[in-house]
Amino acid sequence: MVFWIIGIILVAALLPLWIIAPRAGAKRADSWRGTAFAHRGLHSETVSENTLHAFEQACQAGVGIELDVQLTKDGRLVVFHDADLERLMGDKRLVAELDFAELRALSLPDGSRVPTFAEVLELVNGRVPLLVELKNGKRLGELCRKTYEHLRGYRGGFIVESFQPLILLWFRVHAGHVIRGQLVAAWEEYIEDYGEFLATVLTNLVCNVLARPDFVAYDLSGEARFGLRMQKKLFHTPLAVWTVSERTDFDAAIQRNEMPIFEGFLPGKRS
Repeated sequence: MVFWIIGIILVAALLPLWIIAPRAGAKRADSWRGTAFAHRGLHSETVSENTLHAFEQACQAGVGIELDVQLTKDGRLVVFHDADLERLMGDKRLVAELDFAELRALSLPDGSRVPTFAEVLELVNGRVPLLVELKNGKRLGELCRKTYEHLRGYRGGFIVESFQPLILLWFRVHAGHVIRGQLVAAWEEYIEDYGEFLATVLTNLVCNVLARPDFVAYDLSGEARFGLRMQKKLFHTPLAVWTVSERTDFDAAIQRNEMPIFEGFLPGKRS
């Protein structure tokens, strides 16, 4: 009887850790530790985020690029962060509601146009590493498939990430060799869309049981809950951190051998 009780206690203690564990085996993302990524390219007051100009600036500076991909209504893969156009274009419509031609007709603040993912890959051409975030939406399978089709023939270094665990599950099943990362936000960021229960599930990385990520990307300003603390202290999971806007935070992330996703300055250059 005592052995049964001990066994039940051990299972109860170890099961949560098994659920939130990253991918088993050799840490494929270890070689990416310490890689810095310009958040949506090297953008500024005169260069809009997620544009060819911002990406070219990053390439010339020799820093990695973090970017966002999503689908237009007619299935084109474009590089744009927000679900809607209001913040950057003053238009409340969703990217997913517009055909590519309609989206392309609109101007970003610097006068440029929203690029396709293919255009970005052609521009970067392996010069710097890429961190590709797949945005959440209603057509996850199509988004994953088309993103992978673009990346499969790309010769440069890249890794992928998403807030949506089902996207990482798709890559685990259909493209298991691709290094994948789970983005995790602060608990408060999930409440409005998901409610308290799912917010707790997501912020504690419970869906790792499905995604088995190679790395975790966490919010610098968020509280480190149980799941993230275990990634750091127990599993020693490779970590990316966003959004780093101070040099001191950048230097600290590099010292911790993490992958800082930064904006607002250029590492190594001080005014």
